[in-house]
Amino acid sequence: MKKILPWGLFFLFVLLLLVEAKDNTQRTLQPENRVEIAHKEVFGKLEYGKVIFEHQKHIDALKGKSCEVCHMRDSFGDYNFTFPKGINRKNSEALKDAYHRECLRCHLELASEKKKTGPTVLMCRECHRREYEKINITYPKFEFDFFLHDKHVKKQNNDCSLCHHTYDPEEKDKTLALFYEEGTEQSCYYCHDFTKKRGPHLSKIVKVAKEKNLNLETSFHKLCINCHLRKLEKGEQAGPTVCTKCHTGKYRSLAELKDVPRPDRYQPKMVFMKVEDAKMKGVPMDHLFHEKNSKSCRVCHHESLEKCSNCHTIKGSSEANFKTLHTAYHSLSSQGSCKGCHLVIVQESQCMGCHYFIKKSDVSERGKGATCERCHSDKKELEKVKPFSVSEPQIEKIKKEIRIDKLSEEFEPAKMPHFKILARLTEISNRSHLATYFHKDISTLCKGCHHKSKEEAEARKYEPPLCSSCHGVSFDLENPKKLRLQSAYHGMCIKCHENMKLEKPKKCTDCHEEKKVRVKKLTERSNATN
Repeated sequence: MKKILPWGLFFLFVLLLLVEAKDNTQRTLQPENRVEIAHKEVFGKLEYGKVIFEHQKHIDALKGKSCEVCHMRDSFGDYNFTFPKGINRKNSEALKDAYHRECLRCHLELASEKKKTGPTVLMCRECHRREYEKINITYPKFEFDFFLHDKHVKKQNNDCSLCHHTYDPEEKDKTLALFYEEGTEQSCYYCHDFTKKRGPHLSKIVKVAKEKNLNLETSFHKLCINCHLRKLEKGEQAGPTVCTKCHTGKYRSLAELKDVPRPDRYQPKMVFMKVEDAKMKGVPMDHLFHEKNSKSCRVCHHESLEKCSNCHTIKGSSEANFKTLHTAYHSLSSQGSCKGCHLVIVQESQCMGCHYFIKKSDVSERGKGATCERCHSDKKELEKVKPFSVSEPQIEKIKKEIRIDKLSEEFEPAKMPHFKILARLTEISNRSHLATYFHKDISTLCKGCHHKSKEEAEARKYEPPLCSSCHGVSFDLENPKKLRLQSAYHGMCIKCHENMKLEKPKKCTDCHEEKKVRVKKLTERSNATN
């Protein structure tokens, strides 16, 4: 006779499974100067699980002693903040033995002195706790902004060599390979970011940095913390030496950085970008304005901080992975290009009310002036464009209100506040330096709705044709892709309101009231259904 599992035991088993599943939920623990030790890239699947190392507790316990207790110094006397020290970090057995040797040695010494200490031999689960498997330690990204840069520049009396250096991979004497050259200051990302594909010359430099394990994290910690520690040893005021003082998760806005001086690399206030043998005319650019509206020079200049044409050529070069100069300026998929950056600004603003309907690849489709010539003017100074106003003479000819009654069988005619809409779009345009320059005059705004209208084809100026001039009440059999009038109205108006994040309209009657005949029909239909 088969043994049947008692129902009570079965439900207990299911309950334990549910508890275990719930218990496997990952939780994020506040960093508080804690360090997560796992090294899964070396160990793979961990036999005993990760360790959450209480770094601050160890600093407090070793008060009065230097960081050298745990971290070794290099030939220049700087601390290397990797731990354990002086071992092959790619060998799993060597790394495991080094951790146990370094940690347990210190704990045993303190225990022999009858002092309070951490886990010792055969106390594995005191460090490798099971609950740590469900905990993640994540520090917010640190952002070095213009305020901090300016603070460091003044603190160091304009001596940039303390942080910035360049590298000559051809120098045989490696002690001379690092040197400072004024005017060539680059971002740390240039040599120490291992996540990007590099050109032939830079690949040599990055290769050396990789061999020395000088990635961004190691480089930042080694340079910044050592400088702060040296100042503290001299009794001087210094920056943070603990994680949470830098990794705060708080970042300054452009408004807060508005009056902070930008780094000086002898850059001009106005730049005229003209390339020899290029077919297009030169482009004037207000460099000072762009500086004040960017949180980092790397937004445009990447890590090298050089001008675009140094790497990007007309035909493309290996140094820039054959990305041409045209692509560098016009790529819509890159926020580092002029056109790509402008697109992001448009998408994050109320401008999307109109720009939603414009092809990303061709803003010149809508309106005169928004063409290549707006940038490629071949003038060394930008054209001065004034904000326009709804009080201009031609505005008087624009209707204050438009009555839409082409489709008023079941609904009352819609009354569109035409002038009010134009005034609102004018206000939005004038708030944006970018929009003011490219819109040039108020007629450009009209193209937002009257998108196929051409001034030269209109019978009367300032009176573009109605929507019904192109969109019929019924489908156009010869042009089935063309929207019916109802779809054109609803698609244009509703999508514009959604992209501008307007509260109304949310229902049909916000624009047009129902006719009594429609209400009667709906009532009769409802009664018949019931």
